[in-house]
Amino acid sequence: MNAPERLGLPDALATLSICYAPLIDKHRRAIGTRLTMLSARSPDYLPVGHILQQLNTVWAESDASVLIAPLDATFDDSLLDWQAPANALLEVAAIALRDPDMQRLVQRARRRGIRMALRGRPDVPLPPALTACFEYSLIHIAEDRRRLKDGRARRAPPNAVRRMPFITTGVRRVVDLDEAYERGAMASVGWPIGDTEQRPNCRLRPDQGNLMELLRVASERPDLGGIAQRIRRDPVLAFKLLRMVNSGAFASGEPVTSIPRAIRVLGHDKTLRWLSLSLETAAEHINALPLMRAATLRGLFLEQLAGTVPDSGEDTRDELFAAGAFSLLDRITGAAIPRLLGPVAMGTRVTDAIVHRRGPYAAHLALIEAIERSDPMAIRRHADAMSLPIYDCNQALLRALATTQKLDAEQLQRPEEMEFAPV
Repeated sequence: MNAPERLGLPDALATLSICYAPLIDKHRRAIGTRLTMLSARSPDYLPVGHILQQLNTVWAESDASVLIAPLDATFDDSLLDWQAPANALLEVAAIALRDPDMQRLVQRARRRGIRMALRGRPDVPLPPALTACFEYSLIHIAEDRRRLKDGRARRAPPNAVRRMPFITTGVRRVVDLDEAYERGAMASVGWPIGDTEQRPNCRLRPDQGNLMELLRVASERPDLGGIAQRIRRDPVLAFKLLRMVNSGAFASGEPVTSIPRAIRVLGHDKTLRWLSLSLETAAEHINALPLMRAATLRGLFLEQLAGTVPDSGEDTRDELFAAGAFSLLDRITGAAIPRLLGPVAMGTRVTDAIVHRRGPYAAHLALIEAIERSDPMAIRRHADAMSLPIYDCNQALLRALATTQKLDAEQLQRPEEMEFAPV
């Protein structure tokens, strides 16, 4: 088979809309990521092997699993040329296995060491040799045969066992997600950010584990840059810091939107004291964890797009991070963002974006929200409005995900005494 380069195929990152969703386990921890890809302009359907090889060039090293779903790619022998990363799993649609050629391709891919996950329920039971090719199955909540219409678990037939671990998809409410975990789901694709029924935090409470580690680092190594990086990973803590230094107690002149600058305004000793006092209120409702992670990723993604803002200055990256990281505070706390801001000046462009959805950063927020919804048409519309090439959008997302995966790994490695108790 000819190499994709010889066929004159385009760069996959420039022609595909890449979306993401975290894989959230029952403890609300992110244990992996799912990447979905659709052609930005049909009918530019690319060979699956070409897409996967292109993805390899920007692949971030991580132990966490990454599910890859090229939804409209052409599955052909190009798959067999893929040098798959150890943590990558390719999704294969169950409906595609009606084709005997696809069955043979899957088995050949497995023999070459390519890990795979089965998306959807097959029409008929798969033969054992084919079932053995898949490590996980992705089951939409509406297709889960062990779920009754009212959401309760259906009693499994005698001697019935699941042949592979399953990940639930399509969940819109936290209560349905908890029931899926009770039925044995190992994770959920995404978190129901829009669920208005979930109990909010009602208070600004930072992540206790991160705060304890931050206190240790600040005490042992008074490096303001390192302290700032750790504060940035906690949207609630970052917001509280900026709200404090922008209050009337500090005569800082113009609004402060930069975490490093806020720490310089406070100084090391006052920052350490403030962190110690913050520890007294740290601990959050466990359902806030996925929201805080999503907010952090929003901030990291938006700051990658600083070059798209006309007449951007040194503060643009910091303001974009703030606009993204603080955009979910209402969901995290249950309080309206205007109420959280109060009389504090956070910067007109930041406030306009997260409160009024207007101004130069509004399109950036709309773009990441379209990515979270896996809406390629909206992604293209917002990217075009910003004159943002889809390649740059994808690069920004993958960089933000790489940083977030490192933060996830650090969180999973925390000592047990640094973990908070659910309340």
